[in-house]
Amino acid sequence: MSAYLDVAVPFPIYKTFTYASPQGLESQPRPGCRVLAPFRSRKLVGMVVGLDPSPPPGTPIKEIHEVLDEEPLLSPAQIELGTWLSRFYLSPPGEAFRIMLPPGLMARDASAQGGAKRFWPTRRQLGVTALESPEGKLTARQAKAYQLLSDLDLPVLLTTFRKETGIGEAVLKALSKKGAVRIEPVTVNRSPWQDFGRLYRHREVERHDLTQDQADACGSIQRLLAEGGFQSLLLHGVTGSGKTEVYLRAIEQVLDDGGSALMMVPEIGLTPQAAHVFRAWFGDQVAILHSALGEGERFDQWRRIREGLSRVVLGTRSAVFAPVSDLGIVIVDEEHDASYKQDETPRYHAREAALQRCRIEGALAVLGSATPQLETYYSSIDKGRHRYQVMPKRVRDRPLPAVHVVDMREEFSKHGKGAVISQRLGDEISLRLERKEQVLVLINRRGYSPVLLCRSCGNCEQCENCSISLTFHQRFHRLLCHYCGFERRPPKECRVCGKEYIYYLGEGTERIQELLQEAYPKAVIDRLDRDAASRKGAYDRILGNFSKGETDILVGTQMIAKGHDFPQVTLVGVLSADQALRLADFRAAERTFQLLTQVAGRAGRGAQPGEVVIQTYFPNHYSLKCSSAQDYLSFYKQESAFRRRFRYPPFLLLANLLIQARERDDALTLAQRTAERLQIQRDQHSDRGRMRILGPAAAPLERLRGEHRFQILIKTVSRKEMHTVLMASIEDLEKAKADLRKISVDVDPLSLL
Repeated sequence: MSAYLDVAVPFPIYKTFTYASPQGLESQPRPGCRVLAPFRSRKLVGMVVGLDPSPPPGTPIKEIHEVLDEEPLLSPAQIELGTWLSRFYLSPPGEAFRIMLPPGLMARDASAQGGAKRFWPTRRQLGVTALESPEGKLTARQAKAYQLLSDLDLPVLLTTFRKETGIGEAVLKALSKKGAVRIEPVTVNRSPWQDFGRLYRHREVERHDLTQDQADACGSIQRLLAEGGFQSLLLHGVTGSGKTEVYLRAIEQVLDDGGSALMMVPEIGLTPQAAHVFRAWFGDQVAILHSALGEGERFDQWRRIREGLSRVVLGTRSAVFAPVSDLGIVIVDEEHDASYKQDETPRYHAREAALQRCRIEGALAVLGSATPQLETYYSSIDKGRHRYQVMPKRVRDRPLPAVHVVDMREEFSKHGKGAVISQRLGDEISLRLERKEQVLVLINRRGYSPVLLCRSCGNCEQCENCSISLTFHQRFHRLLCHYCGFERRPPKECRVCGKEYIYYLGEGTERIQELLQEAYPKAVIDRLDRDAASRKGAYDRILGNFSKGETDILVGTQMIAKGHDFPQVTLVGVLSADQALRLADFRAAERTFQLLTQVAGRAGRGAQPGEVVIQTYFPNHYSLKCSSAQDYLSFYKQESAFRRRFRYPPFLLLANLLIQARERDDALTLAQRTAERLQIQRDQHSDRGRMRILGPAAAPLERLRGEHRFQILIKTVSRKEMHTVLMASIEDLEKAKADLRKISVDVDPLSLL
């Protein structure tokens, strides 16, 4: 009997499609299997997400071409998670399921996937195995090769054996003819571990006696695990309080109970350090998942997890979809970090996806941070949605760093425009260099100078594709756009007035490194930003040298602010601390507080106390005052009062619609049509008192990558009403033949830029 399949296809359409499963197929597909399905004039790789006993009435049903998997790739729990992801973030279902699989398994165009059958893109090489009985007499060379092979774990890759022993292929072929060895293709496990652990290899990982705060946190987690079912906990621990040790003990308990664990970190840059620690604790049970791995490495790690060979998964945002079975705990470290939010469809937040996965699978979710996102803290303290555990002290009772705020207005009045590094910071750096201690200097701006200005006419060098100024990079001697990658040579004269009064305004990491090298010529100074880390292995080299004490001063962007543990760092300098406060975004103060608190936490993590020097033109802003005092509660009270007054999360729900097109008039017309549909649906399913629709208005970055952009902001008190209005409006626009590819919906946006 034919079955009817509910199939999600990777196409920007907000529904699934029904297909028939022909009788002649060798195997009938199950939910979680991929199928090759006809779609318009194409063949698409779709995901079966359900079975229907009968087709929808009045609809012609097409038959699928082929079943691509004998066994489901996604479990019922994963299918439920993908369905939630699509509905919650208003994403096309096929896009939601596509990101749950390794790249390529749900390619939009089957022909581009090499026939769409590539389930296990395994790597095969010739391997050699020693057999127990050799027939015939062996030469001395053959006997040596056979003895070497007999002493090794088999099979051995032929190329590796020849390279390490110097024994030629002819000897091995002769052994094969005599029946002494077997040469055959073997599957090679492409492991990423050879690229990890180098940073901190010289430091031992050991179990520590728990502090009272750590013991209390471990006790709370043990009780929640014992209760069973879905639980969630906010672990609020200051920087240096030892949260990682708590994570490790919690995972250890889950493994002892027969479960599996998922540990998430916000950025790829934090993975090497965490990988070293986790590998030391849990050995071969650890798998790594993140976007910087090669495609083959990601497939092989995903396969190990799916087959139950790796019960501990460490990864970044997309690791939340890892095919872990018997899930006992999900830990989201630095849960406040914006890197957990995907900035393209589906625009999901990995923290929320982790919480939903734990609800579905009855697991414990632990959200850890020294600076919890305002919504998370509010949900814990005011709403009671998460248990709350605080770790207010550093391990070994080490003091939090002393923080000094330098008013750069006074520095400017004393030293003029050359006051980039204040007298206070300069003196503190000199003192650390004398003591052979290390310094971190944060300036959250890449390049040499962010603005190239004509002092005659005021013209600023702009990107041709984006409404943003070009940044001068001295290393490349190019003006670069940090959004679209556009570049050009810096002009010798103004392109508008033709005069030669070109002025480089402001400083980035390259300029700060240059200034510090001029001031401290004997110091070893390095830089860590996206440019410096772009070369393969550069990130490991830079942090590895700093970790080993071979670098005195490390200048960097926010890449140096998170998670790193360098005991010899006793001074952190922060330049342009108020930079984010100038952005037209309601989260600007929170981001500033989080960044400053996190980077300050890099100082004084060893035996010597730490100090922080923060340079700012707004020393009285509450985000700077509270971060200087490491006072989260005071910041929360002031920031939440601002949010409540102006109706922003957590006291209201937001959705941001971005409409973009090459032509400005096209973008504006579509934005106006979208706003009209939203208002009509709002009036049917809500009211103006409960839901406000603001816009359309030009986005703060009005033009980006050649596209003109308009925004519509929805503010509401009801998530159900918001989803109803959005879905109804999308359906109206689809019926009106609007190009939905030009409209993106961001539910719970982290940025309004």
